[in-house]
Amino acid sequence: MPICSFYIQQLKLSNYKSYSFKEFNFSEKLNFIVGNNGVGKTNLLDAVYYSCLSKSYFSSDLMVPNFQDAFFRIETNVSLGVDNQLVEFKYLKQEKKEISLNKVKVEKLTSFVGKYPCVFITPDDNQLILGASEIRRKFIDATLCQFSSDYLLHLVSYNKVLTQRNALLKSFYEKRTFDNALLDVYNQQLVQAGNFIHQFRKDFMLQFVPVFEKYYRQIFDGDEQIDIHYHSDLLDNDYATLLETTQEQDRVAQRTTKGIHLDDIVFEMKNFPLKKIASQGQQKTVLLSMKLAQFELLKIEKQVMPLLLLDDIFDKLDSGRITKIFQLIKSESFGQVFISDTDIDKIEQLIENNNCKQYKIIPLD
Repeated sequence: MPICSFYIQQLKLSNYKSYSFKEFNFSEKLNFIVGNNGVGKTNLLDAVYYSCLSKSYFSSDLMVPNFQDAFFRIETNVSLGVDNQLVEFKYLKQEKKEISLNKVKVEKLTSFVGKYPCVFITPDDNQLILGASEIRRKFIDATLCQFSSDYLLHLVSYNKVLTQRNALLKSFYEKRTFDNALLDVYNQQLVQAGNFIHQFRKDFMLQFVPVFEKYYRQIFDGDEQIDIHYHSDLLDNDYATLLETTQEQDRVAQRTTKGIHLDDIVFEMKNFPLKKIASQGQQKTVLLSMKLAQFELLKIEKQVMPLLLLDDIFDKLDSGRITKIFQLIKSESFGQVFISDTDIDKIEQLIENNNCKQYKIIPLD
């Protein structure tokens, strides 16, 4: 089955972060967003991401509107296969966000997420390597929620039950009481959703690692091996039994101390943690390889060409790696790509050296 094409034709922003009102038209292949720091390059990429996933990559809806305003609006003209579609987002503080597709209100978020696959790469993504486990779990979840509406439903359910169970444990501690029957109700719900999520994550990592290794070898010339390990309490334990055996520990800690909410991905190089020995260039190469693997798996799963958003990614990379990355993303394996950078001369040189035909430069000032 051929991969369905997908690209954004036009974007209209009202009160979206630094934009009071702005309209953008895009090339269906390469789009270069160029300007000095602080002119809104990242905000524009974030608006594209919002158009695909109905949320900002960086902040909650509450923080999106201009400081002076209580609302924002995004209007996006999308080409998906042979169809032209209109996606609209309306947000007013204190009211529920509205999403409409071709003027018809979208009632369930799960029916929207995953329709327009998208991968975003930003400088702050180095926290995937350097930061806490929560950031790496979000990376897996951001991918799998686009894979499957069932995964999104189970993730929402798990997080809700986890919050309720933790509140119950805290209540037990404060009131010096204990209700095993009530705790067991939450345990059963946690186990059901947790097992589903764990199986999805485990299957995803089996797919992810070889694709990551392929891209890492393409970008990096050396012979270094990056090892990726998926850590989960459920790899060697039955979840129901685990909750039972840690019940007293949970009561003392006033929280659920074991479960898939503590899953992690561990990166190693030469049997050492990657974050301790890798250079900035190596870290960025690992990060890019992760996101390109995410891109490929989304494309295979959805049979739709995802968008690729690259925010200031060429910093800390040598010219050889920049050329390899650029040759990759301009190939037919990728669809619409957005690249932000401060250096117009560097961008024009890349365009000339790689004989780009389908592109648009969008200057911001």
